[in-house]
Amino acid sequence: MKKLQVQTIPRPDRMRIILAGVMSIALLLAACQDNTTGTNAATGTTGQSRPNAAANATAAPLPTRVVTAETSITVDGGLTLASPLVTVGFEGSGKVTAIYVVLGQTVKKGDVLAEIDGTTLTDVRQKARESLVLKQAQVDSSLAPSSPSSVASAQAALASAYATYNVAKQGNTAATIDQALIAWNQAKNSLYSSQLNRDQSCGFTASTPQNERINNGSAKCKTAELGVKNAEISAQAAEQKYLDEQKSPTQNDLAKSWANVLQAQASLASAQGKVSDAQKKVYELQLADTQLNVARAERDLAQAKLLSPCACTVQSIDLTLGTGAGNGVTLLDTTQLQFHTSNLSEQDMVKLSAGQPVSIRLKAFDKVFAGKVNAVLPISSGTQGTLALYTAIIDLDQPNTPLLPGMTGQAEIHLP
Repeated sequence: MKKLQVQTIPRPDRMRIILAGVMSIALLLAACQDNTTGTNAATGTTGQSRPNAAANATAAPLPTRVVTAETSITVDGGLTLASPLVTVGFEGSGKVTAIYVVLGQTVKKGDVLAEIDGTTLTDVRQKARESLVLKQAQVDSSLAPSSPSSVASAQAALASAYATYNVAKQGNTAATIDQALIAWNQAKNSLYSSQLNRDQSCGFTASTPQNERINNGSAKCKTAELGVKNAEISAQAAEQKYLDEQKSPTQNDLAKSWANVLQAQASLASAQGKVSDAQKKVYELQLADTQLNVARAERDLAQAKLLSPCACTVQSIDLTLGTGAGNGVTLLDTTQLQFHTSNLSEQDMVKLSAGQPVSIRLKAFDKVFAGKVNAVLPISSGTQGTLALYTAIIDLDQPNTPLLPGMTGQAEIHLP
């Protein structure tokens, strides 16, 4: 039987062999780890590895990412007036007799700010009132029945108007034309007599030059000359009447004649106390116009006192005692303020809508004021970096604290 011989390896060689084995094991473990994570060492790409039950059983779970919804937006800004400055002045003219306010004074609605001289305005009102009383008396008299004599007179006027209209409608008769001719001849004879009297009074003869006739300045001669001119006018009128009597009546003449009949009928109805609805309407309009004048005078007199239209603060006074009315008094309504944002970005602007609640913190106060989003101005107010900025208008919920325009702070807009 052969005897087994064991070869002894020197110590240094044994250490090298052990180290090589450890390195081989390490490389094997690294390769296994690469296969587990799906990394291809040859291509450098990532793929899906085969499941390893042991690895899955021992691997720790990855943490879950928590997403928190945004609940508010905080922006800077300041208070500004909801409405512009209010300037009130006198509508009428007159000298300023009193100024009752000073700069910075707080006034209530209806307080008297200043006053002008109302003497002229008082006189105008008095005359308007008197005119109203007179017009009312005239209307009452027109509506009241007249005396019997007035009724009889109105009836006679109506009969005469009818007769004139009938004559115009039928045309003039031959007798009427003859009468007009006779009147014309009489006027011509009168003119001839006046001329003879003038020649005798002035000493004119047929051979007297025309310039002497004109330049004769005696009083007797001038009186006679005036008589000739009057006689010439009468003769011309008589001739025209004779010519008119021979003409047929025109539609215009008939219309005028019938208008006289209608007027006479209205006068008779008024005298009898029978006023038409149309005439009553005329009286009503006349009275209303007179009453309007009184109301206007009353208003002008009331405007002699300049009243405050709001609970405001006096910002400026453009009035001087003893001078004209000027531009008046400028008032600042500090009760109506809004918060305007200054750095609202376009990313946040699209999240806003009217009515969203807002908490406002002003630097001047250690408290929170409530408000609501009113609107966002559509035009950008500037940029911040690469983002456009917009102005959001926030209404305050009637704070009891006295606030002033220009105060700054932050607004926290609560999102739904």
